[in-house]
Amino acid sequence: MQTRGDFLTTAGALAALAPTPGATPQAGAPPAPPSMEEVLPRGFDLATFDAALSTPAKHKHLFACITEATVALSATRSTLNAYHVLGVPASAVAPAVVFYHGVSVLYGFDDAMWSRYVIPTNSVPASDSKAKLTSNPILKKKGGDWDGSVPALIASANAHFFICNLATHGHATLIAKQLHLPAKDVYEDLASHLIPNAMLVPAGVWAIHAIQERQYTLLQFA
Repeated sequence: MQTRGDFLTTAGALAALAPTPGATPQAGAPPAPPSMEEVLPRGFDLATFDAALSTPAKHKHLFACITEATVALSATRSTLNAYHVLGVPASAVAPAVVFYHGVSVLYGFDDAMWSRYVIPTNSVPASDSKAKLTSNPILKKKGGDWDGSVPALIASANAHFFICNLATHGHATLIAKQLHLPAKDVYEDLASHLIPNAMLVPAGVWAIHAIQERQYTLLQFA
């Protein structure tokens, strides 16, 4: 199982072993971390980012997580339900969720990516590791008043999801190493298979600040 520690260790090792400008990479050396050009996800622009966050909703809330994506989505649903019992319609609430570090990023990819990469590499986050999953659990609509799945949150309040591009590169490198695949190909595959209403952002930590600057309140999860 890939833990947050594994991810941080690998990411740190990649940064430490990055070749200096003009240096010749040694045979067998790990791939360098993403270049500055690769930090910006293909097709990303601020206008698209702003459009996803632009809303007339009075109540705008940001949920950010590094491991417990399912808990963050449950909190999103609980927030919507609390407004409901207070007589506030879901149309007046705008939820945004950032998967910005560690294993939470894996929840930003669709079932095909879980079948192709997450499950074969035993990378299922610890909170869901005993569930014998065959797909991304947050994509399964459960029904009922407490459904915190992605489809339910989109249907209720047009929730938007933001996934760290830097962490995606890190996971692509780890997955590629385990499955003996080119890291670039794995990254491109992941980037093409996001969950609904999601986008890759240059860095999840940047997105958290940027979304708060757009008047969203923040609730942080582990």
